[in-house]
Amino acid sequence: MSATLRVAIAGAGFGGMYAVGLQAQPEVEVVGVFSRRPERAAEMARRFQIPYHTHRFRELLELPDLDALAIVTPNSTHAEYALAALRAGKHVICDKPLALNSRQGRELLATAERAGVKHITFVPYRFSPAARAMKHTLGTGQLGRLISLRATWGVDLTREPLRWRFQSKLAGPGVVADLGAHLLDLLLWWLPPPRRLLARCQTLVPTRPAEIGGRTLPVDVPDECWALLEFPHQGVGCLSLSWNAQRDQRVEIHGTRASLTYHSPSLLQWLQGRGPFQPTLTMAPAGAPERASQLPLPDDLPFTRPDEALGHIFRHLVAHLTEAPHSDAVATFRDGVNALELIDAIVASDASGAWTDLYLPS
Repeated sequence: MSATLRVAIAGAGFGGMYAVGLQAQPEVEVVGVFSRRPERAAEMARRFQIPYHTHRFRELLELPDLDALAIVTPNSTHAEYALAALRAGKHVICDKPLALNSRQGRELLATAERAGVKHITFVPYRFSPAARAMKHTLGTGQLGRLISLRATWGVDLTREPLRWRFQSKLAGPGVVADLGAHLLDLLLWWLPPPRRLLARCQTLVPTRPAEIGGRTLPVDVPDECWALLEFPHQGVGCLSLSWNAQRDQRVEIHGTRASLTYHSPSLLQWLQGRGPFQPTLTMAPAGAPERASQLPLPDDLPFTRPDEALGHIFRHLVAHLTEAPHSDAVATFRDGVNALELIDAIVASDASGAWTDLYLPS
């Protein structure tokens, strides 16, 4: 690989955020952008001064001396595009969820390992100062043995039209794949994986107007999900995901010695210039919630401006691709597969009405 990392971006929506982060790296050249809608590809190329744009995906992989592909397209295309890039010998950064299900995810992981290329699942919440402080504090053992946890997150999409995320063939299992891919990844990053779960999902907004024309169409994905989690030799937990109410990310973990509460507004909205971002981490001794106090967060993480935060995140992603020292917050395809295993288990438990066992490595 040359001193310059040549990267192409598939996706001209949230792909703009990738362009900001990648172009902040002096060793990276963003050489092309793809969108199925030619006008969107052209607009993104103009906005970020990207030299090539196309509405034909295969043409992106044929760019000369291309090193890596970033995939920021609807979930249903992740596996197809990533497999094509891996088979062409390219490194891949794939937006979450890695694929529509864990079977597809495992195929991507195996293909990447056979190809000997680097692979990343993009889950930016790991880089939040509060998320990193949570991982560090849990690693010190100050909480003792896990007793229980409660994890919640809600984004109010009740008035959204029928975009791709509300169609199972394009997005997978709705809110479980959308919000769950982030929150479940954090839980797996912080804690040993649960050994089984029991889930219930519902669709509370059964129809939505089409984006064009306004005709009412059915929704076939869940917008509300609850799950009970059972951890091996430790405690229990519950998970709540919703597209029907606005709730910040909040994870309460109670142990035999102390409790930790992680609170975070939407990092993704803040990165797009919408809303504040002031996450916190609070600790309290066991049985004494009145003595809770905020823990200091890492002060070396540039999370005061969205562009600086994106630059920081992509600095570590690029370092992983180039085998330079990087943060352990970088998630690989293996991490993406583990999150998909939980998503699949939630879907299976909801369908069967029974507990579903998990077999994830600790």
